[in-house]
Amino acid sequence: MKKIPKSYLNKRVAVTWVDPTGHIGSELSEVDLAECISEGILVAMDDEKLILQTSIYTGSKCGDYTCIHPSLVRKCSPL
Repeated sequence: MKKIPKSYLNKRVAVTWVDPTGHIGSELSEVDLAECISEGILVAMDDEKLILQTSIYTGSKCGDYTCIHPSLVRKCSPL
């Protein structure tokens, strides 16, 4: 994936990414990455991670966040 534009910071985005998964007692043919789509506000981004804010409590910085390593991102699109 190309580098995510800095103009996407503090904007609502949809991130298509692959989630590493763990498999116990599975056939080898079942073991794979799981493709995910996460939506939220892109609140932080560097070479190590991007952070999506998926919800926040009114008047607070507390809420729900998703942290994704950039190498796992397949696509990032503004909403």
